[in-house]
Amino acid sequence: MAGTRGTISSVATTAVRAVGQLLWVLLPAMSLNFLAWVPANQTYWRARSAGWLIVTILLVLCSAGTVTGVALDIDSGAIGAMVIVGGIGGTVAALNGRRIVFGPHEEPVDPAVQAVLDARARRAEAREIASSDVEMAVELGIGRPDVPSDFDDGGLVDLNNAPADVIARTLDWPPKVAAKLVSQRDAMLGYASMAEALALSSISHRWLDRDAERIVVLPYRKAR
Repeated sequence: MAGTRGTISSVATTAVRAVGQLLWVLLPAMSLNFLAWVPANQTYWRARSAGWLIVTILLVLCSAGTVTGVALDIDSGAIGAMVIVGGIGGTVAALNGRRIVFGPHEEPVDPAVQAVLDARARRAEAREIASSDVEMAVELGIGRPDVPSDFDDGGLVDLNNAPADVIARTLDWPPKVAAKLVSQRDAMLGYASMAEALALSSISHRWLDRDAERIVVLPYRKAR
C-alpha cells in the first residue's frame, strides 16, 4: 500500500512539473508578449552567458514596445506584429532554455579540489599499469619524477628505484629519512611490496603510512 502511494505521489509530482514547464515555455505567447522576456531572463541568471543576456534584452525591448504601443494606442498592426515576434521569439528562447533552468544544476568544482581529484585518478591509472605491465610502467617512468616522461602518473614515487633526494622532495620527507630508507633498500636489493617495506625498513612507519597513496613499489633495478 505504501509503495502504491509512493508511486502515485511520484507520478503526480512528475505531472505537475511537466505542466509547470509547459506553462513556462508558453508564457511568452500566453502573455501576448508582455512577459516574453521572463523565461529568457531566468535562463540568463542560470547560465550567465552573454548570448542569453542579449536575448533577454531584445525580448525586454520587444515587450516594452508592446506595452508602449498599447498605452499610446499605436496602430494595431504594429502592435500585432510585435506580439507575434515577441511571442514566437520568447517561446523559442524558452524551449532552448528549459533544460538549463529545469535541468540538474551542477555546482562548479573548486579548481584546487578538481586538481586533487584529477591527480588521484591519474595515480589510479598509473597503478593499474604498474600492476599489469611492469615493463610499460618502467618505460613510462611511473614513480620516477627524475626520469623525463610525457606520462603523468599523478605524483607517484617508486620506493624501490627513486633516488633519495627525489623521494624526499616529492613526498616531503626529511632528507635523512629518505637516505636511510634508500640505503636499506639497496642493501637488500629492494622490497617485494609495500608490506615488506613496512616490515623491514627501520624508518618510522608514519612516513610510509602517511604517503601510502603516493607510493608504488616496482621491481628493484640496480642503478647503473
